[in-house]
Amino acid sequence: MNSSLTLPQHCKSNLEYIADLRSPEGTTVSLNEITAPLDSEVSRRLAQALAGMDPWRRYGFSSEALLRFMAPAEASNPRYVICVRDEIAGLAALKHAWMFGSYLNILAVLPQHQKCGIGSRFLDWFEKSARLRGERNQFVVTSAFNTGAVAFYRRHGFEPIANLDGLINDAETEILLRKRLTPTG
Repeated sequence: MNSSLTLPQHCKSNLEYIADLRSPEGTTVSLNEITAPLDSEVSRRLAQALAGMDPWRRYGFSSEALLRFMAPAEASNPRYVICVRDEIAGLAALKHAWMFGSYLNILAVLPQHQKCGIGSRFLDWFEKSARLRGERNQFVVTSAFNTGAVAFYRRHGFEPIANLDGLINDAETEILLRKRLTPTG
């Protein structure tokens, strides 16, 4: 599989531009909501890339199981592709109205785009949009073995609030993290 996932021109009509997540270096990074099914080849390749990454690889998630994140969903569960110019750099899925806030169901930045600030820019947008909706909380669950993700979310103000033993499989623990959105002055 080619390491880059170029978004074909005909797919762009299936996306709604939401925000510019421009990196500090000035790289054009856009957040685009999936509003209609993506091209099947693009979806297949993105799902394969995710299935090859931890935590999904460690849990044995198939690319077919991950395809559901590439389909449009109800307004309360939006799905997004994150693009660097015309290349797909990642995928995100939210669940609004979850315990007086939003739940980040998935944030996946493809390996070739990691360590470039894309995940941080997404979390900045996630917080800003939650504040605009008047939410009190943000939540995310990550695998305890995924120490890089735990550290990443903690750097962004998320605090562990519960261990969820056996949530995905009996041998692993997931950590529920919460970011409390305090009023800004």
